[in-house]
Amino acid sequence: MINNLILVGRLATEPTIKQISDNVKVCNIVLAVNRPFKDLSTGEYGVDFIPISLWNGISSVAFDYCSKGDIIGIKGRVSTKCKEENGVNKYSLDVIGERISLIKIKNSKDGLKMMDEDCNLDEVVLDEEK
Repeated sequence: MINNLILVGRLATEPTIKQISDNVKVCNIVLAVNRPFKDLSTGEYGVDFIPISLWNGISSVAFDYCSKGDIIGIKGRVSTKCKEENGVNKYSLDVIGERISLIKIKNSKDGLKMMDEDCNLDEVVLDEEK
């Protein structure tokens, strides 16, 4: 069985982070992803706004380096929840991000800057080092 998901899109909101317990953090983002086809009535590409949860180490990376409007890639998985309401099972899907690729980042929140091209976290430099 395979449960893999790859999304590339633009951050629609600022990342938010929450400390769940001493060792557990979660960062929530919303990724705007273009649909691969045009709407027949408008002739424009639609956009899906996908909420994603990033846990622990990856949550800090997203919160520290990403801002609304940045283009990122997410590799993750789909998680399901089942809740019973009035004798009927209601299912919901969650997207859990497991890896993040910083594709086009403007400026990070902590003063670090990244180039406006494909890059990795290894290429992040302090302003003083330039």
